[in-house]
Amino acid sequence: MPKHFVYAIGAALVDTEISVSDHDLEQLGIEKGMMTLVDEARQAEITHYLADRLSSANHACGGSAGNSVIAASQFGAPTYMSCLVANDTDGDIYLADLEASGVAHGFDDERRAGTTGKCLVLITPDAERSMNTFLGLSETLSITEVNES
Repeated sequence: MPKHFVYAIGAALVDTEISVSDHDLEQLGIEKGMMTLVDEARQAEITHYLADRLSSANHACGGSAGNSVIAASQFGAPTYMSCLVANDTDGDIYLADLEASGVAHGFDDERRAGTTGKCLVLITPDAERSMNTFLGLSETLSITEVNES
């Protein structure tokens, strides 16, 4: 019997959900309803504009691999996630969510310097989501992060 029935390899992204208006999207030059890959500077620009709303933002483990492995774990499957998280607050959030969901991972107390990936999920009153994703350390994910045990 295998140790893990589901083994995911993917981008560790913390979804940060923020309520915005259509005017905010316009001011930021963000196309409504689209997912856009952004660099760290652009994500910082968006975050700065929305700084007054960050305290009420919801933060959760995300990314398609992370979401899939958490769902499998909630159905009772033994699961494992290979990814990269930084030694930052978003890395703490990501790992805490994996652990709370029963997903095994290969991180101990030592994590890399850098930035954990983040997806700013901007939600307008009509519930449309516009996502601006910075992959962070996930851009460097390679075969060396695959744990074969």
